[in-house]
Amino acid sequence: MNIFKQIIKTTLLAFTLTLFVANTLHAKGKPEVQSIELNTTNGEPIHITVTEDGFIFDKYKGKAVLLDFFGPFCPPCLLEIPHLIEMQKENKDKLQIVGVQVQTQMSNEELNAFIKEKGINYPVVNLDYAWDLVSFVRANTGWKGQIPYMLIFDKKGNLRRQFIGMVDNSAILKYVK
Repeated sequence: MNIFKQIIKTTLLAFTLTLFVANTLHAKGKPEVQSIELNTTNGEPIHITVTEDGFIFDKYKGKAVLLDFFGPFCPPCLLEIPHLIEMQKENKDKLQIVGVQVQTQMSNEELNAFIKEKGINYPVVNLDYAWDLVSFVRANTGWKGQIPYMLIFDKKGNLRRQFIGMVDNSAILKYVK
């Protein structure tokens, strides 16, 4: 019974934080952005050029890119991580997954500990370094802050599909060519 209460408490906290982030972002309005700069938890820069049809990831040219907006206290996100790890490993030559932690404010050290614990094999961007991206995505896709949330871009940078909630790998991989 104690574990059940902890799961409920964690889920409610995650939901509350997600709503807070969504409402905060909604207040910022639709930004006019031509490029977005991200930094991973390891300090690696990711430059994104915004196009009419999607995002060009300078660092990942020639690969499809999956942006995974997730939270470390989100039960569906936690269930999905092992599948993303497997998908990244099996498709490393044609797919790059980039995790974007959007659920809670935490230090890069805390997030890196989470990444190590889960064995995540793809770059992750922390919320503090992702506000421009999150605001832009929110304003341009209708995303309300639900997680997990994914955007898949083909190797030319065209947005191919949005996913809300858990997604089977095969649904994602059909856009990776």
